[in-house]
Amino acid sequence: MRIKNRPTWLDYLDIMHGKLCESEQLNLADFDNFIKANSFAHSFFQHSIPFVYLLNYRTGLYVNMSENFAGYESGCFLNEGINHTLQIHQRDHLRLFNQEIFPDRLEFLKSIPTSTHKDYVFSYNTAVKNRKGEDEHYLQRNSFLSDEVGNLIYSMGILINITHYNDKNTVFQTIDKIDPEGLSSCETIYKKAYFINEEDRFFSKREKEVLLWMAEGLSSKMIAEKMFVSEHTIISHRRNMQDKTNTPNATALISFALKKSII
Repeated sequence: MRIKNRPTWLDYLDIMHGKLCESEQLNLADFDNFIKANSFAHSFFQHSIPFVYLLNYRTGLYVNMSENFAGYESGCFLNEGINHTLQIHQRDHLRLFNQEIFPDRLEFLKSIPTSTHKDYVFSYNTAVKNRKGEDEHYLQRNSFLSDEVGNLIYSMGILINITHYNDKNTVFQTIDKIDPEGLSSCETIYKKAYFINEEDRFFSKREKEVLLWMAEGLSSKMIAEKMFVSEHTIISHRRNMQDKTNTPNATALISFALKKSII
């Protein structure tokens, strides 16, 4: 659901279309830190070659794009720009990014100095339709280069195919801060879960049962004994509930459940 006064991704692209940059020239070398911070992808994900893109937000065109992304040649993106991305972006994932994920990014970027925008890496999992019409799932990591007044001008990103490893119904967004002293490492400062299916936002019957025992003060091991399951299963239920509610710990989770009259 779109929240009033929060521009969507497509709204923002329309606003930025043809807008002049406040600075005469933006230094694309400022993306060097992003590239170095993601250098792990080229060595670690050798089984799935990462794809790299550079998108100009003022024109909606790609300045550069790796070959053969999701079965499409780079020319499809370079010639058609964002329109081609919109055509192949899986509908539900596009809606989620457009109405929820991107507005959250804008709010975060507005809270920090414009000069530091390039020092943050945004990650989330998404899906596109490949040339055969099949869904392919990717982990996308990107960084922004903004002008002096905070307008997003360029987005540089890297996409890694995670089709065989992805939970198809949950999307996670994280924000990492690049370590200026050790560019190969990032510190995660933000994490939020989004849900393709609205019903996945709510707790299952089993999760509510775990939550009730948690509210009684029982540990995961004690709850496991009560429910005749493994402790690992209980820990998994707790993590799932924290992801659904974006709460950092058990205390916050129980507080959320009480405020929402879930228990």
